[in-house]
Amino acid sequence: MTRPTSASLFDDDSDQDFPLVKILAHSKPVTKAERTFQQLVGKIERKREELKQWQAYELRYNQRLVAEIEPLRVQLHTNQRQMAELIDELLSQPATGRPLGRVQRAKLSQLLMELVAGLLDDGDDEALEALHDKYSDVSRDEVRRSEMEMTESLLNEVFGIDVGDDHDATNTDELLQHAQRKLEERIDAEERRAEERRSAREATHASASTAKGEAAQTRREQAAKEVSQSLRDIYRKLASALHPDREQDADARQRKTLMMQRVNQAYDANDLLTLLGLQLEIEQIDAAHLSSVTPQRLAHYNKILREQLAGLESELECHIEPFRHSTGLTWSSTLTPAAVDQHVNAGVAQLRIVIRELRQDLVAFRNPVLLRDRLKHHELDPDIDDPRDLDDLLQHFQNFAPARRGKTRRRG
Repeated sequence: MTRPTSASLFDDDSDQDFPLVKILAHSKPVTKAERTFQQLVGKIERKREELKQWQAYELRYNQRLVAEIEPLRVQLHTNQRQMAELIDELLSQPATGRPLGRVQRAKLSQLLMELVAGLLDDGDDEALEALHDKYSDVSRDEVRRSEMEMTESLLNEVFGIDVGDDHDATNTDELLQHAQRKLEERIDAEERRAEERRSAREATHASASTAKGEAAQTRREQAAKEVSQSLRDIYRKLASALHPDREQDADARQRKTLMMQRVNQAYDANDLLTLLGLQLEIEQIDAAHLSSVTPQRLAHYNKILREQLAGLESELECHIEPFRHSTGLTWSSTLTPAAVDQHVNAGVAQLRIVIRELRQDLVAFRNPVLLRDRLKHHELDPDIDDPRDLDDLLQHFQNFAPARRGKTRRRG
């Protein structure tokens, strides 16, 4: 049987509110165990609601990526490519009027290399690579080799990872993935050796503590059996009351069938909260019953609820973690769908601004007067225009990648 997620247990067609939290809100706990029970119930309900919000937001987020972000990214890529081709045309063809000066051509070359480098970050493209090599003394193949060599050196010196020759990586991303696999293999091997050492130590002391260990294991097994029995008792009572085969009326049988599906789902997932809620829903128990639960049974309930809460928290983090990475908001311990939406809004607004300015430049660069005005306000990077030392240039490239990736010396 497929194990249901926590969300599937409360994502049903019932219009009734979950009653357990409301009932507990009107009763004052007497013992520490009762307070723990109430606190766990409240935490689980809050985590459930938070999980439902993230699950609903995932669909909206993906829709926004497809409907808003991706069209803008495609448009930006298209406009950037048009600008790269236009600059190439300005640099390659003789000027019809007043020719561009040396500094102006250097600035155009620099802008072109920045554009091409950014476009190539999105994927290999023979035409763009040829354009890169046309205006750079360092070919794309040489840049790749330099990047690979520096990455291998850093992996070796900083992390102690020798990537070796047993890989077919063609770029730094693939090389890093290969290194990650090697690192994971090394960690796994170290963990296996540590486990072997632990096993050896335990075996050495096993004879002296066998009886004590067996007694402790017996107690753990007995406690787990009692906890499981508490859950099974609730399930049996619900199954006895809701079994559809015992119902003659067709409509009532259908209702009980649906209720029994919820019972089975909750029992398979050890979802005590939903089982208790179903008991309240069919009036099998009431507030008085909850307040008269024996201390031993309440301790079992609390153990089940702690495990249920831990499972919910883990499931919730699995939904949130991808958004931390996609937004870069890894520092936020309380990331919310609203915060992610704000990040998307800012990204959409920024993309629109960049596209608008780029389109304006596409028009301005075709006008010699406006082109010179644009170039007058563009600062020429002295590192890029300095042809003295290729090694210094590559170091500059490494330090500032990927923001300045592809900036190389222009041809004279």
